[in-house]
Amino acid sequence: MNTIKLLTLSLLLCSVGACSKDDDTGSWPQIPNEEVSPISPNNRVVYEVNLRNYSAEGNFKGLEQDLPRLRELGIDILWLMPVHPIGVKNRIGTKGSPYSVKDYKAINPDYGTADDFKSLVKAAHASGMEIWMDWVANHTAWDHPWATSNLAYYAVKDGRRPYSPEGWADVAQLDYKNKELRAAMIDAMSYWVREFDIDGYRCDAATYVPLTFWKEARAVIDPLKKITWLCEGENPAYMQVFDYDYAWDFNNRLNAFGESNNVKQLVSDCNKLASNNTYADKGRMVYLTNHDLNNDTGSEQQRYGANLLPLTVLYFTVYDMPLIYNGQEVGMNKRMNLFEVSPVEWKPVNETLNTLLKRLTQLKRTQPALEDGANRGTLKVYPTNNDQVFVYSRKRGTNEVLIMLNLSPHPVSFSFSNTTPQYTMFDYLGQGSVSFSLQSELSLPANGYAVYVSK
Repeated sequence: MNTIKLLTLSLLLCSVGACSKDDDTGSWPQIPNEEVSPISPNNRVVYEVNLRNYSAEGNFKGLEQDLPRLRELGIDILWLMPVHPIGVKNRIGTKGSPYSVKDYKAINPDYGTADDFKSLVKAAHASGMEIWMDWVANHTAWDHPWATSNLAYYAVKDGRRPYSPEGWADVAQLDYKNKELRAAMIDAMSYWVREFDIDGYRCDAATYVPLTFWKEARAVIDPLKKITWLCEGENPAYMQVFDYDYAWDFNNRLNAFGESNNVKQLVSDCNKLASNNTYADKGRMVYLTNHDLNNDTGSEQQRYGANLLPLTVLYFTVYDMPLIYNGQEVGMNKRMNLFEVSPVEWKPVNETLNTLLKRLTQLKRTQPALEDGANRGTLKVYPTNNDQVFVYSRKRGTNEVLIMLNLSPHPVSFSFSNTTPQYTMFDYLGQGSVSFSLQSELSLPANGYAVYVSK
């Protein structure tokens, strides 16, 4: 095993990162935590917003006022959950699901006016951020005007038209064999691009809708503006059309780890995901939580406990485009009801988590190895002599990011196998300096983590 010397930036490393037993103290200038514009479309961070719960106002203006904080956090894209009026017929809960859309060309009056939305989009653009809308193409609210004026737009099942998809009693299933429906849906999608200058669509339940529809939609919308398309689904065929999809397989493995704490299995799963990648030139979105997970299974603290911090480092560095759900950045430990007003609790702030996320968003923006899609860096998993430790790197060209995670509640000592010649790296999360050899025994505190970047 060759020796690698890592000149790090932190004497705090022993509290959150790796330490050797033969440290030498030196000095190295700290990487500035400055505002850094994305170096490509492949190194961005997405932030999901539930307008109803985001601010005290619960509207566009409340979000617009908070744009400086979001930009400081390192957000590049604001994905807004559906902004349309919500159906009343068969509504679930008091306020209903945002995914029960009553009018595709209207704005929920609770959120403000068309001018308010235009103001938000312009302000986001001025701050260097994009606005993506959530688009629900598979179904409508039961009291959408089409249910009366264009009943043929809806699918038939057991002699019933419309009917509800299984598990979604508040919505009515559309029928994409109907060409007029396709044209009407594409017209509505075009409206928001043309009139509001939005930058992307997160397409809800996208794989329930025929791929041919999405091809038709892009053929019409692409000439208006080159926007980004995110598929809520996991079907490689749909990546003919979409730019990103959901890394459900990765999240399923995180959830399995949350239940089992089997580090060896998590390491194996991450390795398989990278080696069996079928998305060579397209991106995937990774996350610890989102509106579905929070509503259905609770907060990430409840699911991951003391491993929340190292798993946050993992999902930001192991694979593609990370998502932050509103409130996640302050460590909110709350299950928000999707069908009611359930405000984000912005205080108290978990300063450790908040600071970590700010550093990770900057890391994502500045390290080519962490880009996604065709530019994604190669993932390499290093064998260790401690099955509670996960060591891996992402590398692209001369840029490399090396990560060490202790996914156990106890301090650990370990070493790992490596064949790279000697070189120098920075401790990204720290200050000061310490050097060590990989031939030395390293250590991590309980649930600790360390991130190194190439010079």
